[in-house]
Amino acid sequence: MDIARVLLIALVVVLVVVRRFGGRPLKDGGRPWVLPAVLVFIGLGSGGGLLAPAHPLLGVVLLAAEIGVAFGLGLLMGRAMTLWREPDGTLWTKGNRVVLALFVLSLATRAALALLGYAAGIVPHTGPLLLTVASWILGQGLVLAARSHRVPAAA
Repeated sequence: MDIARVLLIALVVVLVVVRRFGGRPLKDGGRPWVLPAVLVFIGLGSGGGLLAPAHPLLGVVLLAAEIGVAFGLGLLMGRAMTLWREPDGTLWTKGNRVVLALFVLSLATRAALALLGYAAGIVPHTGPLLLTVASWILGQGLVLAARSHRVPAAA
């Protein structure tokens, strides 16, 4: 994985995190699939492949675990986000301590699974990382989109 790809992934993660913890307007329903779709497209097209040629079965298991854990933690983060409506009807969202704890847990589980793969001889590549980030963002977005319809209008 070259430095440019690592920086690109870090930039995406930082942008997502900053957007989650600073209050921001959220369109009702929004389009929670757009950024994840872009990340999946880039991840599938990145060099290095999604699976380790020397350990295809273990690669599939680890990739599925990474995507599943990231999606599940994304769902929990979306549930933990604070949502409210301003008097003008604009829906806002903001992260909190629970979201921060889930974010740290997300990073720790990703690192643990990557280290497990590395110990088994699977070299980390950009593609699987982007798929993991995409599933994490999608989980959050889907929950926020569902919750946005239940936030009452401001008084």
